[in-house]
Amino acid sequence: MIEALAGGLGAGDCERLVSGELIQPVNAWSSLAYSVVGIALMVSMRRASGPERAYGIVFGFLLVFTGVGSFVYHGPQQWGAGFLHDITFLSALWFLIIVDAGTVLGRRPGRIWFAAVVAVAVLSGVLLAAPGSTNVLTGGTVVVLVLSDLALRRVGSYDRRWYAAALVLFAAALIANGLGRTGSALCAPGSWFQLHALWHVLSAGALGAYFLATGSARVQEFGT
Repeated sequence: MIEALAGGLGAGDCERLVSGELIQPVNAWSSLAYSVVGIALMVSMRRASGPERAYGIVFGFLLVFTGVGSFVYHGPQQWGAGFLHDITFLSALWFLIIVDAGTVLGRRPGRIWFAAVVAVAVLSGVLLAAPGSTNVLTGGTVVVLVLSDLALRRVGSYDRRWYAAALVLFAAALIANGLGRTGSALCAPGSWFQLHALWHVLSAGALGAYFLATGSARVQEFGT
């Protein structure tokens, strides 16, 4: 294949940009790890009930869309791919934040759903108005997610095994993402093994594990 012009979407994610249907094939296909985890999470919700089941199904759908958004971003890179990539991932994170915060504050599911819709609308507006704000938004979102997690742990207990898995996977994902940047000593643009692809797989697993870990706290608080 022929190398595409530098500076395209995903140029900072190490893998060589090439002409063809998929600009970064390894990073594109690995993006679907989010979708796989999302589908698995939705299937696992058959054993849940009440608000927790609905939360799991919606979060599963958000992960599926995150995979699609990332696939489009690294693959065909069609118009709007950058926005789709950013809004799907941020929406998934903010859904976790709102569900955690809603549980801590004792809000009923109806208000949590409303807050989630408002959050997505606000995020969309910010990304459309300032496309370059992605890194700031993501960093701020992670900080808020950590704070919501600390608050949630005060009102209910977690599943320790899933929580430990989430922490390990997330830590490994951050390392893979950092080492997989363009210009890194471990960056191999033409390799079929891409550390950014590993980030996709590990972070997808971390998000799924985190939702399962925190489910017990939400169930304890709402009694469902």
